[in-house]
Amino acid sequence: MKLARTFLYIILGPVIVCSCIPSGRDYGKEMYEEKCANCHGIEGDGLQQLYPPLKNADYLEQNQDKLACLIRFGTQGGLVVNGVKFEGKMEGQHLLSDVDIHNIINYISKNINPNLKQVTITEVGDQLIDCKE
Repeated sequence: MKLARTFLYIILGPVIVCSCIPSGRDYGKEMYEEKCANCHGIEGDGLQQLYPPLKNADYLEQNQDKLACLIRFGTQGGLVVNGVKFEGKMEGQHLLSDVDIHNIINYISKNINPNLKQVTITEVGDQLIDCKE
C-alpha cells in the first residue's frame, strides 16, 4: 500500500504542479487573430472605408461600455470612426464566451488601442446584460 501511494506521488505530483504553471499563451491575441483580424487587420488599422480601424479609434474610446455588445452582437453599419463613415455591417460573434470577449477587449487595449481601459470579466458580463435590455 505504501509503495502504491509513493508511486502515485511520483507520477501525479509533476502532473499537478505542471497544470498550475501558466502556459504563456495569449488567448486574447489568438481570439483576435481568429475572429477580428481578417477585417480589422493584425495591427488594427482597418481597411480603407470597408472596415474601420481599431487603432486610435475615437468610436471605441467613446463607446468603451459597449465593446462587449459590439463583439457579441455586431453592428448594422452607419458607424463614424475618426470622422469616416462606415456603412458595412459587422457580424456578431455569438459563439464567443464572456471570457473570450474579455480576452479580446484586453488584447486590443494592451496592443492596439492603449486609450481603452482594461476590463474585468464581471464588467463584460454586465455590459452583455445591459445590451440585451
